[in-house]
Amino acid sequence: MKEIFNFLPEKDFLKIKEFFTGSYMPWYYNRHQTAAGPTVVEKKPDSSFFSHRFYYYNKPETDAKTFNFIKPIIDKINPSKLLRVKANLIVNTGVRHFCNFHLDSEEDEQYKVAVYYITTCNGYTLLDPKHKIKIKCEGNKLAIFDGKIKHCVASQTDKDQRIVLNINYI
Repeated sequence: MKEIFNFLPEKDFLKIKEFFTGSYMPWYYNRHQTAAGPTVVEKKPDSSFFSHRFYYYNKPETDAKTFNFIKPIIDKINPSKLLRVKANLIVNTGVRHFCNFHLDSEEDEQYKVAVYYITTCNGYTLLDPKHKIKIKCEGNKLAIFDGKIKHCVASQTDKDQRIVLNINYI
């Protein structure tokens, strides 16, 4: 696992943060953070959240204007192949919730997960159900880990929003 602090220049980061925390970002309601399936370790119900799919297996799923907001992040990561790009928004409920430990993809080939943290809060990402490596949610940080490492999300209790961009790539 690798963490890169101040991943983007401050000007680029603030532009991205303003868009994602503003009223023009199109968010879509999801009943559960992890769906039951072969990539989910536990099968317990988890909490709802909002998401926006930018890219899904060789297919853009948003308009070019919206995609351009994340382009500086994608360009700096410089993937040879983009698999999936999805923004996630968790709204503070006053209680810490955990989603199920899961893999983002059933992809056979080796892929990486990059999580770009847009907001700073006391929510976090946990890697590996056995070792529980904690990645703090700190704005303008990029965390990169192997796509075959199971992970889960802990919601925040201090700030209104926890917003991340989840990128699966080769």
